[in-house]
Amino acid sequence: MVKLDELLSVIENPARRRILEALAREPHYPLQLSRELGMSQQAVMKHLKVLEQYDLVRSYHEKSDLGGPQRKQFYPKLNFTIVVDAGPNLFTAELYSREQRGEETPKSEGPEELDLRETMVELRKRVASIDEKLEELHRQREELILEKESILYEAGRLADRLDDYHLRRILYEFISQPQLDLSGIARALEVRDEAVIDTINKWLDEER
Repeated sequence: MVKLDELLSVIENPARRRILEALAREPHYPLQLSRELGMSQQAVMKHLKVLEQYDLVRSYHEKSDLGGPQRKQFYPKLNFTIVVDAGPNLFTAELYSREQRGEETPKSEGPEELDLRETMVELRKRVASIDEKLEELHRQREELILEKESILYEAGRLADRLDDYHLRRILYEFISQPQLDLSGIARALEVRDEAVIDTINKWLDEER
């Protein structure tokens, strides 16, 4: 899985995002993308090469309907979510990967077995239901983020009483990253484990 910084550097380009959006809808040939997005085929191929390099798209060759040379078709390989929380007292950027589902072979159904209109309407309803649930989760998450930000504001206000910048920095990580042990905090701050342990122990002794 590509790292967060690398991924952000790739998808910050608007043209690549438009290509990924088109491929998420359905696989495309470079010429199709060029026509749909109003870009030169050379530019499309350049962006596809970058996306393929970072494992965001895949390609395969398909025989031409007219008996010509094989054509290269691209489709997405996307299975991640990026979450960025930013506020006066909070900044986090996380990359979450999702399990890639195996490709399913669609079942062949005759016209009598499939009402296209009813099926499409039902799928639309299911997507609407999922969107409602995601919106509710987003609302709940926003409330938790505001609460977390309030806690970190209070932590920062208390830390302002300390003169030592190094100590304030370590204590901020200590409070804001409760999932990390002291060694993890040291790695996050790129300092020696002993420096974090000694600093926190010294501070705790002074507070007693």
